[in-house]
Amino acid sequence: MMLSRLKKGWEFKKVYRKGRTVVSRNIVLYYCPNGLNINRIGFSIKKSVGKSVIRNRIRRIYREAFFHLEGQLLQGFDFIIIVRKPSVGVSFHEAGKELFNLCKKAQLLSKG
Repeated sequence: MMLSRLKKGWEFKKVYRKGRTVVSRNIVLYYCPNGLNINRIGFSIKKSVGKSVIRNRIRRIYREAFFHLEGQLLQGFDFIIIVRKPSVGVSFHEAGKELFNLCKKAQLLSKG
């Protein structure tokens, strides 16, 4: 149960090109199989969402929520979370609930 990060531009492009999408009010979740035994996550947050302090806070909240969900997810996927403007005031519990619902909708949760 390891969580790694997407860092390179080509990794993001691969997920955008080959991946699938689920959408909620606050975020867009792209996902794509990566052929590895680990899940990797990347974030995309426009500057129009807020200043750097706000963007980093949102990123920390969603990363922690994703980490708590990691045990229930299928392994071997790359995820990209694109943050939308309404997510500025999101709490940790709301973020976790939202990620859970999106992963359930995308059938990414393990059966156990």
